[in-house]
Amino acid sequence: MKYRIIIAMILLCGTSQLRAQQGLTLESSIAIALENNLNVKIAKNQAEIADNNATKGNAGLLPILSANGASNYSEHSTNEVSSSASVNVSYNLFNGLKARYNYKILNLRKEQGELNARFSIENIITNVVSEFYQLSKSYDDLSVAIENMEISRDRLNRNQSKYEFGNINKLEVLNAKVDFNRDSSNYLQTEQIYQETVREMNILLGRKADTEIQVIPDKSDFRLLDLEKLKSQALKENAEYLIKESELKENEFVLRQSKSAQLPSLSFNSAYSYADQKVMGTNSHTQLTGGLNMSFTIFDGKQKKRNIVNAKIEKQNAAFEYENKLLELEKDLLNAYTDYQYNLRTLHLEEDALDAARLNFDQTKAYYQLGQVSATTFRDAQLNWMEAKNNKAAARYNAKLSEIKMLKLSGSLLEPFNN
Repeated sequence: MKYRIIIAMILLCGTSQLRAQQGLTLESSIAIALENNLNVKIAKNQAEIADNNATKGNAGLLPILSANGASNYSEHSTNEVSSSASVNVSYNLFNGLKARYNYKILNLRKEQGELNARFSIENIITNVVSEFYQLSKSYDDLSVAIENMEISRDRLNRNQSKYEFGNINKLEVLNAKVDFNRDSSNYLQTEQIYQETVREMNILLGRKADTEIQVIPDKSDFRLLDLEKLKSQALKENAEYLIKESELKENEFVLRQSKSAQLPSLSFNSAYSYADQKVMGTNSHTQLTGGLNMSFTIFDGKQKKRNIVNAKIEKQNAAFEYENKLLELEKDLLNAYTDYQYNLRTLHLEEDALDAARLNFDQTKAYYQLGQVSATTFRDAQLNWMEAKNNKAAARYNAKLSEIKMLKLSGSLLEPFNN
């Protein structure tokens, strides 16, 4: 299963390599979470339990061998001493194929355990990716806030110099001071949000909240996704859908198992025993016994019939859940694909808006330094440029989150991180 591929990737990365990295990338975030996150460990343990249960012995397909021994002493006039030992073997030769169906059910539950583990790990990866992009967005916002504050600081310093030489009045200095203070306050708020996001990310990675992070924003290109190919792949790889498919198969075997109770059962029993009794001498003997037992319930208060009827209903419910999951999967894929295309178009628009805002700011700044535009016009151009930078960053991360959702629904979320 794919979750095993991820675990192998952790071993390839290695803890020492992760610690040696200069910054936190998307790939290293995923590897750290898979190594440290407690929910990942729980998911792997649950899958291992299901794997351990899927044995022929647990299904009742293997014989049972037992040994017994006893020794007794009775203090009478005869001082009787007796001892005995036996080895017993029992095996169900036929029980209406109940054990064979049970073995098939256990193997299906093993499969479901692996799928559930993969589903849990995919959810954790999705959360890590989402938080990483949120952290990257906060990092970009902080960079923009710093740049905005520096622009206002430069304007304030220039106005103070001009005022000292008598080129402008005090009001322009005070206006620049107000804008600088506002931008400084915004920087502090943005820094606080960034630090809170860092702490959230650390907890998700299974680390102490105060662990320092040097984030390296993801600059990867967007994937060209085809809706029809994603639908086809989802039917083969989507963990939730495959779980419902496996549960439907399990209910079919449960129904067959219920019907098998209508057939007789045949078992084989054999024992080898040894007995020794000492009463005024020694008397010992051995004995080998064996036999076949057949049983058939003629009437059980219609319990078998009731179990079969209920098993049919459970199978029908499983079929309904399976069909419903298919409809939900198709709907979710279509919604995610539509969101992805919308966010990509929005990103292109925001990139164009950023180019226009940057050009407008550069020209306005030049005119402002020449005294050809007012401080208000310069301030508007500055804020428009900063807003355009924030909007472009938000649009990129929204598009990336839509891309991740598409990959998760199609069951191909892990592919970019397994290359």
